[in-house]
Amino acid sequence: MLFRLWITVVVVCLVPSTIARSYLSESWSMIASNDRSQISSKCVPIPSNLTLCKNIQYTEMQLPNLLEHETLAEVVHHSQDWLSLLNLNCNPHTQLFLCSVFAPVCLPEMAKPILPCRSLCELVKEGCEGRMRQYGFPWPEMLSCNHYPEENDMCIKPPTADKISAAGATVAAPCESCTQVGTYENIIDNFCRSTVVLKARIAEIHGSEIKIRNGRSLKKGDKKRSVGEKTISLSARGACPCELKKSAPSNQRYLIMANKDVDDNLVATLILPWQKEKNFKRAVHQFSRVNCKLLGREIRYSTTPDPEALENLSSDVSSESSDE
Repeated sequence: MLFRLWITVVVVCLVPSTIARSYLSESWSMIASNDRSQISSKCVPIPSNLTLCKNIQYTEMQLPNLLEHETLAEVVHHSQDWLSLLNLNCNPHTQLFLCSVFAPVCLPEMAKPILPCRSLCELVKEGCEGRMRQYGFPWPEMLSCNHYPEENDMCIKPPTADKISAAGATVAAPCESCTQVGTYENIIDNFCRSTVVLKARIAEIHGSEIKIRNGRSLKKGDKKRSVGEKTISLSARGACPCELKKSAPSNQRYLIMANKDVDDNLVATLILPWQKEKNFKRAVHQFSRVNCKLLGREIRYSTTPDPEALENLSSDVSSESSDE
């Protein structure tokens, strides 16, 4: 229920904004509750079916959690609605933040739950708030980062972006465009936010730029589908490492998305090796028909699909010719 804003975003088009705001307030109200003094807590193993927190860095969680779910069944049920946000990959720390709320780390000697640090909340908000606003929802007041403590030794901090090499030097974080995930939600969302979408080979990676060749535009409405050699920046923030070509075959094709900056230069938003994986192909097949103004419908289908709607969507996909 807590993240219906993604899987039912299309509802906003059908109801007054006051109702939508009321819905959000009710959905997020549990987060603001701090009256936990009367609730007895316990440590339990994180269940394998809590997909939201799969491969998280710890193994035991506290019950009740920060949302006052008292059973694992409740936690698993309500967490399903947040998978779409996680799959959007709007911030690399989204899972850590959500799990610190849904499945807070548990230390038997601690009477109070370990909260996420305010800095972790702010990083996730910075990356995800724009996506939420794009679909008609502000960052919920009940998730205000002011609810969480300033960074200290007893809150969940965001991992540092840069790494330290064996020689002691700082190694820059990889380019965001080169570390995108191939989930259906993330590919479709980036498609709708990018002005250039190509299937192409990467001729070379030189510093903070790539040169592409043998490209083909995948944006509907483009009169010229064939794209010659182009230079695309890997990041708007300057030089960053990109490991895409190191183990790829010479004929590897890529899905490349980009936008133009203020100087009319192309800056990559997503670069993924072309795949035969089911969700990758499904996303590519949707490029020609997706209505970006109603993207919430696509996100809804991807996580908690209505059987009839999913059947129709599958029929659409199977009728398309394979684009590999």
